[in-house]
Amino acid sequence: MELKIIKQLSRTSNKVCLAKNSDGVNVVVKRYQDSATLNIETTILNQLSISGYAPKILELGEDYIIYEYIEGDLLKDKFELYTMSDNKEGLIRLANELSVYLQIFYSLADGYIVKDISFNNFIIKDGRCYGIDYDSAEEGMQYTDLAGVIAYAVNNCTGSIFSAFPFIHQMLKNFRFKMIDVINDVRIILNESKKIINVDSILNDLLLIDEEKFDNFYKNN
Repeated sequence: MELKIIKQLSRTSNKVCLAKNSDGVNVVVKRYQDSATLNIETTILNQLSISGYAPKILELGEDYIIYEYIEGDLLKDKFELYTMSDNKEGLIRLANELSVYLQIFYSLADGYIVKDISFNNFIIKDGRCYGIDYDSAEEGMQYTDLAGVIAYAVNNCTGSIFSAFPFIHQMLKNFRFKMIDVINDVRIILNESKKIINVDSILNDLLLIDEEKFDNFYKNN
């Protein structure tokens, strides 16, 4: 496939670039340093693209794949906007869209989890969440991903920690978990990220989500 590179999209070990093909259509080119990661990502992309929740692979090489470019909004950008503006309805909607994607991922990816949760790796378009990066996918338990989602939300909310509560609460509700079920995993991820100093205080705040009076609590914060 003849391509014109437009810009680099990622500075990770696996180089990702935006390009145009000979028809002027935007595509994504991703080159890999090891075949194992290439094989895992190719398998997952093929499985999810059939269901419409990941870009379709257009060309596969020995050390690269070329796949569809999905033009939408990064989950990260929408999450930051909604926590900054205290848009509870928007946050609940984002949680539902991400939950649908993850549930489909788990049903098709044969025991794998996303593992390295970054909202940069999800695109929202027309009310649907698309996953675009599976470098770190591995076999594991779903609650590990849920803990990663919560930790990312805590680390990246642009308002107070309470601004992320509607999103976190809805994620827990969708997967039928309580905060206490994942709190230790969240603690580990937050400590490893080193973005927050008062981790124990934040964790105590998060446990409020399990209280029956939570709905009234976050409506008033």
